[in-house]
Amino acid sequence: MLPLAKPDLSGNERKYLNECIDTGYVTHAGRFEEAFEKAFSERFKVPCIATSSGTGALHLALLSLGIGPGDEVLVPDLTFGATASVVLAVGAKPVLVDIDPETWGMDKKRIFSVLNKRARAIIPVHLYGVDAGDFTQFGIPVIEDACEALGMVPIRGQMACYSFYGNKVITTGEGGMLCGKFGNAREWRDGGFDDEYRNVLPGLNYRMSNMQAALGLAQFERLDSLLALRLANARRYGELLKGRGKWLFVAEVENPRETKTLLKTHGIDSRFVFTPLHRSPAFRAYAKGRYKESDGVWERGLALPTGPHVTQEQIEKIAEIVHGANKLHNPASGNQKRAA
Repeated sequence: MLPLAKPDLSGNERKYLNECIDTGYVTHAGRFEEAFEKAFSERFKVPCIATSSGTGALHLALLSLGIGPGDEVLVPDLTFGATASVVLAVGAKPVLVDIDPETWGMDKKRIFSVLNKRARAIIPVHLYGVDAGDFTQFGIPVIEDACEALGMVPIRGQMACYSFYGNKVITTGEGGMLCGKFGNAREWRDGGFDDEYRNVLPGLNYRMSNMQAALGLAQFERLDSLLALRLANARRYGELLKGRGKWLFVAEVENPRETKTLLKTHGIDSRFVFTPLHRSPAFRAYAKGRYKESDGVWERGLALPTGPHVTQEQIEKIAEIVHGANKLHNPASGNQKRAA
């Protein structure tokens, strides 16, 4: 089976992990968290703190801005659910905005219709590595959800959040990074207490372990080569198929469910596009009106294996299968995925 994603652990990962085990530093303590943060900060020229996940980074960003009950945060309707979950976690209201079909980010024209004095932040998402654009012109803090876009999009907002889950550009297993002007996010991350364990604020534990950071540092040392291979694969898909995406290439197909099934019979994994938030039980109460553009991507998008584990020959085979599925599709059957 060709998986959708597979991490490349062929660098110093084993060496650094063995150092953690040999020294006994397997939790938050140890040299690797600081080294990983420093390397990240030097690369992107902003302060950075490692976190236990990309979701944790997003949550910390909101906490550092003091966002809470009565506040609103603008999020794209088409995104991974964590983008809106963290808004609810601080007691604020997510405002769902339909996407621009050209960028897959929030449609800026629609933002003006929902922007009000309760709006405290915007969370643009660089979905599948596609640049959603610059949202700093709206006069409120911008927290970029760049969890799927490491090295693909410049940091423009006040903060940017990254994920290092096993399917991302680099991985720490579970983990993330918060970058930019993040105020007291480090205190929130580290429990909120001082040296005498007095809580200055009701902090959390979103720290990254020394072992995770060791893995991350080894991966980060090869960021350029890992990223180059992924981008080359995405470009090749773009030459063969209609679609877009850099982290994962999302092909535009006639019927995602049928195409996914056909790919599976050939031993190839694929994934449906994220269900729009307005269609998700957890968030549909915040929907207003129609979300035509996000529905359109969801109805016809299928994410394909794109990482360094995929060869050019495999990409050509996948494209051939997708083209075959499009030809076999019977329009009269309707979109099975949407009806499921």
